[in-house]
Amino acid sequence: MRRREFLKLGVVAGGTVLLGGTARFGILVAAPNEIPSVDRLVLTNLVDNVYDIFAKGGKIGNVTVTRSTLPFPYGSDAMLLSEHGLAYHLQSFRGDEEKQILLDFALTPRTLTNNYQGLRVDPSNADALIISHGHVDHYGGLLDVARSLQGRAKPGLTLYAGGRDTFCHRWVVQPDGKQLDYGELKRDQLETRGLKVALAEEPTVVAGHAITSGHIPRITDFEMSPPAARLEAGATGSACESTFHFPPGTVKIEAKPGDLVKDIFWGEHATAYNVKDRGLVVISSCGHAGIINSVRQIQKSTGIEKVHAVVGGWHLAPYPDEIIAKTVEALKEINPDYLIPMHCTGFRTMMAIEREMPQKLILPSTGTRVVFGG
Repeated sequence: MRRREFLKLGVVAGGTVLLGGTARFGILVAAPNEIPSVDRLVLTNLVDNVYDIFAKGGKIGNVTVTRSTLPFPYGSDAMLLSEHGLAYHLQSFRGDEEKQILLDFALTPRTLTNNYQGLRVDPSNADALIISHGHVDHYGGLLDVARSLQGRAKPGLTLYAGGRDTFCHRWVVQPDGKQLDYGELKRDQLETRGLKVALAEEPTVVAGHAITSGHIPRITDFEMSPPAARLEAGATGSACESTFHFPPGTVKIEAKPGDLVKDIFWGEHATAYNVKDRGLVVISSCGHAGIINSVRQIQKSTGIEKVHAVVGGWHLAPYPDEIIAKTVEALKEINPDYLIPMHCTGFRTMMAIEREMPQKLILPSTGTRVVFGG
């Protein structure tokens, strides 16, 4: 387990620590005794960009993949919807103990609510919520979920965010200078609806079963944040002031409130499980920090080298073939048992994996359930 290495990185999991000396920036929780493992993880892709009723299922190696087909007779049950967004249901087991975590919340409340119904997921059973980053295609349904849980959620239900920039206003600046408003997830609206918000800026244990990465160092020379992404600078001293989201030691910038500054997604985090006798299942939602950087951070923070699966959005769709090729080569070096690319990964990356590591590829589809472990 290499507990000492994990604790040195500031793992958090029960108790309260104030960030920056002020409560308004969020809470973290106290370090656990050891890195948790689970006997079994059931990962359900609640919402994804594609819905393929003919995607291969069944036993694939030592995992079980269940696909969702159309209800028959047609209209007899909720028909799953796909959209440019991502949401997961994570159900894990250790002995007699079961935990459920909801990770990310799609683009629209309609799609998320519909798919909860169609896949028989009840948000009130959640032991924790995780938001990967502050893009609307990942938080779009979150306020509606929070509203629906008022009076129904488990006591102390907490939303784990990777950093303060999760709650900043985001923009995209196109090559012609046009500015696209990507919205803002408002923390106070979540807290008004009864959710606690914790900032997991360091590796964090969630619900005693899952692990988040904390800030992800940028160690590769080919992965990059989207060049068009911007954050709107807030007032000096606020959670969204222009300098806070740059890693310590990097160049700080002067910006007035309202200015758009480069978004490096310093607060975006990945989620992982240590599945007994299998290794790490690393779950990225968009991977703006780089999927290789994300996996390496989880390996470093847990002290566990073996990667069982890499799952999720890897944000390679907009990038040239050269970067995709370098990513695939780095994945070959990590040598996970399975690769399940979703959302913003892009078909060119899926085809590259099919060429280089066909036995590892499990194609995505909304409604897919994958069982890892015994």
